[in-house]
Amino acid sequence: MWFNSFPQRSVHDIQDAYDYVIIGNSSEARLVGGGTAGCVLASRLSEDPSVSVLVLERGGLKDGWISRIPLLSSHFASDGSRTRLWNTVPQKHVDGRVFEFAGGNSMGGASRVNAMLYTRGLPAEYNSWSLAGRKGWSYDEIQQYFIKSETDLDQDPNNADDYHGVSGPWRNRTHKESYWAHTAPIIRASESLGVPYVEDLNSPLHPPHGCAKMHFNIDGRGYRSSTLTAFLPRPLVNERKAHLHICTNSIVLRIEIKEDANDIRRAEGVYVQSLNGRSPTRLSHSFSAAFDAEVRDIPALVGRILITWCPRPIPSATARFSSQVASAPWTIIRELYLYILFGLGLLLAPVLEVSIFVQSRLFDSDFRLVAAHKDDKDASLPMNLPDIEVMPRRGRSRQVQGVGGLGCLAITLRPSSTGTIKLASSDPRAAPIIDPNYFSTEHDWVVMRQAIRFTLRLKAAIAAQGTQSEYIVPASADDADIDAFADGAPFGGVVDDTLRVHGVAGLRVADSSIFPTS
Repeated sequence: MWFNSFPQRSVHDIQDAYDYVIIGNSSEARLVGGGTAGCVLASRLSEDPSVSVLVLERGGLKDGWISRIPLLSSHFASDGSRTRLWNTVPQKHVDGRVFEFAGGNSMGGASRVNAMLYTRGLPAEYNSWSLAGRKGWSYDEIQQYFIKSETDLDQDPNNADDYHGVSGPWRNRTHKESYWAHTAPIIRASESLGVPYVEDLNSPLHPPHGCAKMHFNIDGRGYRSSTLTAFLPRPLVNERKAHLHICTNSIVLRIEIKEDANDIRRAEGVYVQSLNGRSPTRLSHSFSAAFDAEVRDIPALVGRILITWCPRPIPSATARFSSQVASAPWTIIRELYLYILFGLGLLLAPVLEVSIFVQSRLFDSDFRLVAAHKDDKDASLPMNLPDIEVMPRRGRSRQVQGVGGLGCLAITLRPSSTGTIKLASSDPRAAPIIDPNYFSTEHDWVVMRQAIRFTLRLKAAIAAQGTQSEYIVPASADDADIDAFADGAPFGGVVDDTLRVHGVAGLRVADSSIFPTS
């Protein structure tokens, strides 16, 4: 199947007009065409053979065998060809540090290089948007689309839970057994702190806090299941090639917006150019599905509210935790053998097996989680949205050379700091100016202090399980020392409930930037 031709068109081979144009430069954080959401949209729109659909994608296809091996295809272990990196401006509230942002740079976008974590989020998140007035965005209304899109390989197709899908294109599953020796002690330590173990992270019935077993976008053959391979596989694109056109290695220069006789602004054309710099081509369309589109007429809104979280690593200074395999040449050979012949082994291994979600309001004085009331366990209530996540993971210490082991990322999930992402110039090839404005509010510092203190408490609980690890920690529990250690957009502003850009007919935005909260 890998050697079948994937039908692609150059800029000068596409039609002059399409019913739908999915536009984008996936490496520029401006317009994302064939990214994670774009592949889904292209697949759904092209189900109707009477509709013509064009996908414009800056990156290439880049769908070789290595890109499907779970461990080797992840950004940190790959050659970087499917990833685009940007640096933020120096962060004035975090000692002037510069952070690195990563995005997809091929068909399938970030789903080609991410950690393959498949999480829906809590029903409370969607219900909070619905309660804020967003029509059609409650969990009960959205759940049908999760079911339609997924095949949960953990489910019995003949007796599946009614909230899981078993016939959708996007595969996900858990690992039945742990790859890392530290997973079991982490689960037991979490439970000792009042944090329950959650077997099915994507069930709407589990509590809003827990030590959750991760689901991964890995199919039954052991391959990464990206939105490219799930929603736009080669056979499907070949079957629809008469009305579904994929144009890679192209950039969008601008969207043409005109006013009609009724003074209604409408997106009527797209100017696209190949990456080799040849003269631009103008396309006309009746509808443009755009992603992070540049709309200069509403500069007070577009790109002005960037909300993203900033994790704080708490690394280990020893290597007391180990995997089920050692790092040796014969081991690598064995793992290749296991993967190629049986679809087993370390090449399926996740970076993260479990993650811990908690609400800081439920901490007692000893950083145990106390859910005193029945409502505290209701995952549908917005008041129960977690504000802290702790990601335990293996890795090396940057502070102490030559050692590694178990480290943790302490994350504030609901920051109140807002930043910006702006155009650097009119050149579509120019990288944007990204300013997350991390820790610009006192609220974010308060929650990060709680996150670090809880993580240190978790470390003590893990040690109580009989597994010791020396961590790099703050000098003391005082706020000043923890701060020094940590120093190391309203929905609907641009779009309406159906993702239509305000004031511009024929233009929609469909990616994660439109969510009410990050």
